[in-house]
Amino acid sequence: MESPRTLAPPISIPNPYYAKVDPWLDHSIFGVESLIGSGILRRYDTRVFDCSEMAAYLEWMLEKHGFDTKICLADNFDNDYVGHAWVAVDIPPRRYYVEPTAVNPGGFIFSTIKPYDGNYKDYGRYDGIYDDIYEATKNNPVSEFDWWNDPQLAYKLKESQGGN
Repeated sequence: MESPRTLAPPISIPNPYYAKVDPWLDHSIFGVESLIGSGILRRYDTRVFDCSEMAAYLEWMLEKHGFDTKICLADNFDNDYVGHAWVAVDIPPRRYYVEPTAVNPGGFIFSTIKPYDGNYKDYGRYDGIYDDIYEATKNNPVSEFDWWNDPQLAYKLKESQGGN
């Protein structure tokens, strides 16, 4: 059995990427928060596991559990002239957003932005919204989203694909 330390990461998007669905019982926004609180393995780390890698990881994790998600990108988030990435989660009849940089490993963090939150409109102002990792990387470098190159997270991906 390979361990997270010995797993060699792939160069591009792993295939299969969205391999196996493991339905989450609670498909409400509270279910999203519970799932996020139980499944984050890394903290934010500039240029290694930043907002775009975190958003891609959250999108993958939520999709794996049956949620309808999208990756959102903005070149000028919150009028701060800074690029940013986050996740949209559609739970009819509403859309919610998840701020990936507010999530901490092992903790239950309210990183979800609900329609009645004051900053909800900022998250609705994206320059691009993508259904999946393949669409997000058509016009953006794969290296912006390559969370699977982290040995611990790559192990999680391989494990979800039925690997040991």
